[in-house]
Amino acid sequence: MCSCPNIQFYEVEFKLWGMQVVPTHKNCGDPLTDEQATKFNKELTKMWNME
Repeated sequence: MCSCPNIQFYEVEFKLWGMQVVPTHKNCGDPLTDEQATKFNKELTKMWNME
């Protein structure tokens, strides 16, 4: 799991992890924690105006 304190929207990429697509941090390459993933989902829906 990623232990980076602050992750920006553009630093997230998606990788295939087994049979699932997992959001990962580009700098360290580790999957995001649950808290980071929910924050990313909120930012994504806000940017796409799907609130």
